[in-house]
Amino acid sequence: MFWKMSTLAMISSLCILGGSALFKNCQAGEVTLSGSIIDVPCSIDTGSFDQTLDMGVLSTKRILREGQGFSQEFTIKLMNCLLSQINNQLPEWRFFRITFDGRNDNGKFGIEGNAKGVAVQISDRQGNIAVPGIPLPIGQLSSEDMALKYNVQLVSNSQQLQVGGYSSVIRFKIDYY
Repeated sequence: MFWKMSTLAMISSLCILGGSALFKNCQAGEVTLSGSIIDVPCSIDTGSFDQTLDMGVLSTKRILREGQGFSQEFTIKLMNCLLSQINNQLPEWRFFRITFDGRNDNGKFGIEGNAKGVAVQISDRQGNIAVPGIPLPIGQLSSEDMALKYNVQLVSNSQQLQVGGYSSVIRFKIDYY
C-alpha cells in the first residue's frame, strides 16, 4: 500500500513539475475589446449598426414607367432608453433627430457601380424624405425600446438609365435633445 501511494505521489509530482515542459510549445492568443462610453439616453441595437439590404433585381421598364423601384423597409432599434440625465440639473431627454449621410445625387443618395440613372431615396413613416447630411424632423423619445422604421427605394435621378450592378453606403447618426 505504501509502495502504491509513494509511486502515485512520484508520478503526480512528475506530472506537475513536468507539466510546464509539456506546455512550452503552446500557442497564445488575445481577445481585443472595444467600445465606448457615451452620454445618450438610448443604445442602438447591435443588429442595427451595420445593415445590408438586398434590393433585388429591378426592371428598367419599372423605372421608366413608375420612376421608382419597389420600397423596402429597414429598422433602427433603440433600446435600454433612460430619459433622465446623469446631471440632475439638466432636463430629461425628450427628442431625437436622425441624419442620413452619403454621396449626394441631387438630394438623393448616390450609387456606385455600372448602373446609372437611379439614386436611393430614404423616407420615414410620416413620408419625410431624407436628404444627405440634412436631419429629418425631430421625433419623440420613449422610455421603452423603440423601432425607428424607414423605407428605402431606387428612384430615377433624371439621367439616362443604364443597366448594371450598383451599391451605396449610407451612414446615419442620431442626436438627442
